Amino acid sequence: MTTVKPVLRRSHTKSKFGCQACKQRHVKCDEFRPTCHRCLSSKIPCKYPDQPPEEEPEQETPSLWWPEDIENACAEWKETGEPPFMSLAPSPSWHTMDMKDLRYIYKMALVANILELSNTNDICLLWGEMGVLFQLATQYDFVAHTLAATSAQRLAVTTKSHEASLDAFHYRKQALHGLYRAMGSFSKENADAILAASLGCSYIMSDSRSLMTLAGNISTVANRMKPWLERSAFHRIFTYELPCPENEEQAAATPPETGDVEHRFALVKKLLAEGVNSVNGLAFCFQGDRDLSAVLRQLRDVMRLVHERLGSDITAEDQYRLVYPFTAWFVKSPAASFVSLSKKNPYMLVFLLHLYAVVVALTTALPRIDVPLFAKYRLRAILQICSVLKDDPGFLCQRCNGLHAYQEIMSFPLNSVSAYQQLGREKEFPGA
Repeated sequence: MTTVKPVLRRSHTKSKFGCQACKQRHVKCDEFRPTCHRCLSSKIPCKYPDQPPEEEPEQETPSLWWPEDIENACAEWKETGEPPFMSLAPSPSWHTMDMKDLRYIYKMALVANILELSNTNDICLLWGEMGVLFQLATQYDFVAHTLAATSAQRLAVTTKSHEASLDAFHYRKQALHGLYRAMGSFSKENADAILAASLGCSYIMSDSRSLMTLAGNISTVANRMKPWLERSAFHRIFTYELPCPENEEQAAATPPETGDVEHRFALVKKLLAEGVNSVNGLAFCFQGDRDLSAVLRQLRDVMRLVHERLGSDITAEDQYRLVYPFTAWFVKSPAASFVSLSKKNPYMLVFLLHLYAVVVALTTALPRIDVPLFAKYRLRAILQICSVLKDDPGFLCQRCNGLHAYQEIMSFPLNSVSAYQQLGREKEFPGA
């Protein structure tokens, strides 16, 4: 059996100019000024080494600047109720929304439009259902706040704007407050909105413990929706069926369905070892991109750790702590380029293919994270990416100057899909 070395520490890009609080806690600082995200969430003073002892109060961070075309589009949108994108339906609710809310939702709609035109929205997980979220946002404030929080968080990462960072924090707080209030009066009428906000917030939670709590709510809501699931706006993804193997060779490579515990254990162990080897080789080829290479090394190290601890008792908190960094990649990583994805950049597609495959593989080994839709969105995205790549022979690696065949690259991701199916983790409502 393949042996895998245990992980010693999590790989990451180092922060050279982080705040003193993060340095003392030995965690990576995102270097937002004047307050980084970790200090903002923990409500502790944030001090940078290069800051003077006494800062003059007049030196405030400049206000977030919005392009004139966005300002004009949002002003017209608010006045007429006619949204600037086809994905946004006309509604009287647009008139009553604050201009700041509209600006952030505009940014979300702009990305949704780009992804829809390039037919890559299903690759971006929840973006395939973004039209549903926009429609629900006109009826429920907490859904609109979820969209605004996601947009603000993304803008804070790409612009290093302290104002956007504060907006993201406050919108998320409003979204969660409204969400939990709505859950107290759960009904058939507001079920889709509650599920939409829960799924949206799962990508912007501040820590793994909060994500675990929200995941429990998603399981509860999904199970309570069973009687009217056919009429749910999320029926498409709940009932999404994975295609059968196209030929006998692929079918032969699919693990046999069995209830034998030892066989299941060996299968998961083999899948994780295969994932470590696949991602490790890919990390070498991606060394030209610091951010993507760092994430790939982190994926590799997490799989190594789970591989070594498989069969031992891994607490629910630890399971969510291990997977948490990869659930928020689209929102919190500066390397997450929607434009690059819409152009179907092969490097980005190959990276995402393995990002999703690792999370699926971890789901087979860590049952507590197998909540409704968590794996299913990623299974769909894996198959979507494979359908894009299968018509091309491969991509030329700038690191090793070799042509990497897509058939070889897709081996581990497709095996993760097959293993997840065959191990029976994809139930109608997992985690019930």
